[in-house]
Amino acid sequence: MDKKLLWWIFGVSKGGPMRANILKKLNERPYNANQLATELSVDYKTIRYHLDILLKNKIIDDMEEGNIVMYFLSDEMENSYHEFLEIFEKLSSE
Repeated sequence: MDKKLLWWIFGVSKGGPMRANILKKLNERPYNANQLATELSVDYKTIRYHLDILLKNKIIDDMEEGNIVMYFLSDEMENSYHEFLEIFEKLSSE
């Protein structure tokens, strides 16, 4: 995955910290939007907004069955997760 994209999504843009928290949760296990909203104590619409950005940039994938949509790290993001952690650690130390 392009490291520049990761910096843009997580380090430069205003919503980067929230998207980083979502990604860390999805690295643990799949979640749906309601579960993420509860876990992160954030409004459902806010979670959906950030999930849409992550989907658009192929950082996460979704799987839908009926009315339930589950979110996962994309294969490419799983392979680049160490790069995300490097960025996250640099941002956390600032």
